[in-house]
Amino acid sequence: MGKAKVLSIFLCPALPTRPSQAVVVVKRGLDWDREKWRGSVASKFIRGGEKNAVKYADEIIVLSKDVQKYFLETYGRETHFIPNGVNRPQIREASLITDKFGLKKDSYILFLGRLVPEKGIRYLVEAFKNVKTDKKLVIAGGSSDTDSFMEESVRILRKSSKRSSVIALPPFALLTM
Repeated sequence: MGKAKVLSIFLCPALPTRPSQAVVVVKRGLDWDREKWRGSVASKFIRGGEKNAVKYADEIIVLSKDVQKYFLETYGRETHFIPNGVNRPQIREASLITDKFGLKKDSYILFLGRLVPEKGIRYLVEAFKNVKTDKKLVIAGGSSDTDSFMEESVRILRKSSKRSSVIALPPFALLTM
């Protein structure tokens, strides 16, 4: 069969029914169900790619146990779980957090993740506004490709009566209050 082609799920709607090479598909998540695609033509296209991957790919690699379980329960399809690799972190002194952001041990509530709608950050910010606490809400992570959602989050945070209690760590420089 020769070398395998590794495809993103987005290219799977174009899979031929009998590819001349082995096909390996990498499935990162349930993209068709993400808020930014939900109910759109793009969602149907992505879901079609998922179904073609199940039907035609020689192997499917998934990056999470939840997606692996989904493929098995939904399609009866075995997959290979290979988690994302990580870069070794640069070890820094803990005092940098205190020096730069004024945060001390047990003085904050931390959100760490991508700032995307499906993470529910808007609910966290709204809930935090109603919590009686001296702790700060610290938001750390990146935005992926959802800059409009980041801008919406900035507006929510700026309207908050507790905005001085919300700290956004880089790369959320726009959110720093």
